[in-house]
Amino acid sequence: MRAALASLALIVATGGASAQQHLPTVPELLTAELKASQACQGSGDPAIIREQCRLRDRLSGRLAQAGYCWGRKGQTDEKKEWHACQPDSIYEDDIEAVQR
Repeated sequence: MRAALASLALIVATGGASAQQHLPTVPELLTAELKASQACQGSGDPAIIREQCRLRDRLSGRLAQAGYCWGRKGQTDEKKEWHACQPDSIYEDDIEAVQR
């Protein structure tokens, strides 16, 4: 009985440790989004390009959840970059995008 309880305690303890996964930092998300965006715009295998574009979109969503925006109102596409959202930022509205 003691051995069973000890085993159960070990399982719970190790399960708890694996449940605390490392969430990426904003700099890590920015780096990953940049790489995926570049790969998405590249040439080559269409399947890889689609995969990288989907990854870029997911990373963009994660950045938006972290309070980051892509560009400011009135900016040209060439000047847009990720930044902590401000009143003049362009906010990502996932619900509006789905309803289009």
